[in-house]
Amino acid sequence: MADRKNYDFRSLNIPYKVPLDEIHLPRPVEFPQDGEIFSLLRAVDSRHELADMHSLLNGSEAAQLGGFAYRSTMMAVRKQDPEILRWGLVAFLTWIPHSDDFRDDLPVMALFGHSAKKLGLSPWREFRRAAKRVPVARGWVRGWLLRLPWERSLEAWRYAESADDGGFRYQKKNFGPMPPELIAMIEEEEERKRKRRQP
Repeated sequence: MADRKNYDFRSLNIPYKVPLDEIHLPRPVEFPQDGEIFSLLRAVDSRHELADMHSLLNGSEAAQLGGFAYRSTMMAVRKQDPEILRWGLVAFLTWIPHSDDFRDDLPVMALFGHSAKKLGLSPWREFRRAAKRVPVARGWVRGWLLRLPWERSLEAWRYAESADDGGFRYQKKNFGPMPPELIAMIEEEEERKRKRRQP
């Protein structure tokens, strides 16, 4: 059984403070602790305990892992490194059991799929490969892959490719009323969650 004492979780306990004069700016794509997070994931993998990693994390640490995963979708493209994307996807699926709002997570799946294509990878293959490593999220991945192509696109979740001084990044766009297709998709997901909660 996985034991938290075998790992150093300090990289997931470093708060990110935004200076007041930078609060209007996009968040950095890379954080100083990202290298340590990569090392943590590899250390857990070396003991063949990725499948249980979600159970070792508290909510705050899991959220930090989710933030790292989001950033990895851009880091991987900037550095043209598929391994960054793969580790980021493992991190994201490890975060999923801790999430209490799927509406924040579905767009990130679209970013992973788009970044995979930009790196010449098959999103289906990468999602399924990551789900094998983090089986607790298999249902989540399966549900995503069954969605219609439009529902897995950047456009559906109001993201677009952009760039800053550091290179490639994603940018949220078109703040305003949601299109009917997106409203229907969210309502269907809420209904499925409601049915799962029923005895």
